[in-house]
Amino acid sequence: MYKNLTIVLFLVLGISCTKTNPEETELLMYQYPDLYESVYERNGDKILEFTSSNNSDQLKKQAWKALISTQVDDIPSLIGKVVFDNSPEAWASLWLKELGEEELKQLHELWVEKPELRKGIATVLGQQGDASSLDLLLESDDAEDNGTRFETALAIGRLSLSQELSVEQELSIIRRALATTGDKIARGYLYGLYRGRVDLSSESEQELMTLLENFYPEDRSTEQYIQRILMKINTDKALFRFELNEFEFMDVQLAIEVAQGLGRYELTKHASVVLNGLLDHVNTNVKIEALNAISANQDDLNGELDKAILNKIGLIRGVQSNLRLEALNAIQNPKKYKELVYELSEGNPYLLPLKYDVLAKILTEEEMVGLIESDTESENRLVRFFALQELNSWWGNTSDSVKVIQLPIVQNLVKTNMKTADRSMIFVMGSLFRDQEIIADSEYSLFEDLLSRFNLPEDIEVYQAITSVLKERFEEESSELIDSLSGKNNAALNQTLRNQGWEIPEGESPTTEFRSPDWKRLTWLGAYPILVIETNKGDMKIQFDVLNAPATISGIQRLVKEKAYRGVPFHRVVPNFVIQGGDIETQDGFGGPDYVVPTEASSMHYERGKVGIASAGTDTEGSQFFVMNQWQPHLNGRYTIIGEVITGMEVVDRIVQGDIIQKIYWQSTW
Repeated sequence: MYKNLTIVLFLVLGISCTKTNPEETELLMYQYPDLYESVYERNGDKILEFTSSNNSDQLKKQAWKALISTQVDDIPSLIGKVVFDNSPEAWASLWLKELGEEELKQLHELWVEKPELRKGIATVLGQQGDASSLDLLLESDDAEDNGTRFETALAIGRLSLSQELSVEQELSIIRRALATTGDKIARGYLYGLYRGRVDLSSESEQELMTLLENFYPEDRSTEQYIQRILMKINTDKALFRFELNEFEFMDVQLAIEVAQGLGRYELTKHASVVLNGLLDHVNTNVKIEALNAISANQDDLNGELDKAILNKIGLIRGVQSNLRLEALNAIQNPKKYKELVYELSEGNPYLLPLKYDVLAKILTEEEMVGLIESDTESENRLVRFFALQELNSWWGNTSDSVKVIQLPIVQNLVKTNMKTADRSMIFVMGSLFRDQEIIADSEYSLFEDLLSRFNLPEDIEVYQAITSVLKERFEEESSELIDSLSGKNNAALNQTLRNQGWEIPEGESPTTEFRSPDWKRLTWLGAYPILVIETNKGDMKIQFDVLNAPATISGIQRLVKEKAYRGVPFHRVVPNFVIQGGDIETQDGFGGPDYVVPTEASSMHYERGKVGIASAGTDTEGSQFFVMNQWQPHLNGRYTIIGEVITGMEVVDRIVQGDIIQKIYWQSTW
């Protein structure tokens, strides 16, 4: 009796010491594990059983979200279940499914007949719709609730990217966007015009300029959208919306938008003044984008800003090395600063691409090849990686006359590295493998030897890169090899082969072996734990959503406990898009942990501050994460969201490639 009492007391005390409430504990300890057995199998029928009304609301939501990344054979039946449930998560399960004409017609009819379904239908049509979908949405009256209005606006914005717009449709979108009082809704309507490259009609341009006189967006993201659209139309008018002294203190995202626009669109006589102001901005990424714009237009600027670039950035010792290198790359003639280029790039492999860019303007072609050759022999694998990446880029951009002279050296470099390079290096050499001058048509065996060094699924990037080359150059010789590869039933590789044009029979792929979550540990961690990331640019705090992505977060929890993230860099930074880090293996974006977790997609939007997990395709996620600089709805449903930054977004805006995680730990909430 006393023994049993002890066990009961232990269980009660154990649960009371967790950071989840009883309902969350029940989910994580008893309900989620059953659901995830079906998720690991990617069994659509079994997952659908968890969406029944007999289960808790949270379990049903998680099951619907699991269906986003799970194949379902009977789409009409799935649509019927989605309509009955009518939750955001249920509609999200249709986002990535292949809908035929009949399914789209059904959704169009439901839009007309059942207005209460329109919010969900809009989210599907935005991703799956066609020209008739766009017509239907534009003909509809504005909904009363803002949620439906926003999703309808975004669906129209997304469809305007994929569908050819008439003048009437352009005018309708612009009028709707600038008539709304909601910034978020305006962004939805303008999304296609913001991201698209198609020029507006003269009527639409005039209407936009007229309506803007009485449109005052409060949200900076809406201001960004309008700024880019205007810069496509008339850079001068776009810049005249601001006082010249505003650019130095402008919001970071808006300033980057202006700088990128000046690099992308035609310069005006006021551009140099604006760029000069942006060089004084406090944010490093704004300065980098301004320098990139100057570099892209150096012929037009004719060295006009060189003195300012050197005095403000390039020759100032207190300025960080990457920014100084960007400055030297932006001036018209950096030759006299050759030694400074070497000095600034010393010891940081992530500065090598910048170093190569500057030195390409200083060194002879022979000297440039010699530099690359020397770096490919480095004992530092990151140096070797960036050197081979540069070789690939340099060869693609150099003249035929230079190629004739340097061909023997490049041939030797490529063939030598085919025997020793790791998967990251092989991937970035893709264009070199396609060149018949470097690898002759008679040398197919080199690729067989290369692939023999790598394994599936660990090195799938190598197979994906090389099979593309084989399809292009050695289709007949490699047919037997391709058959043997497809016979390994790797779902991701076989899909890649089909996309490349290989005839690969459909077959049942083996179930991926996923890492099982530590459900007990997750209940201790809590439903919404906070992770503190200390970087060399400051600290940020991320609030995780364990109930949304338990498998992913369980893996991250283990890596945090093992201190695997310490010293790991942010290897990829795309201003106004994402910062990405967490490659605990190779630190170049091609590595990860010793496990794989399933994709845990959701119906949430990829807003500014959301934190997602990088992926090479469904069910390939691991340790790499990214933080959004701004809203990017085209990512919705395609990647796992693990949480969002609650403090430190100013740090996210400051991160540049090569900045590192110094310390990472869970914030105590006891």
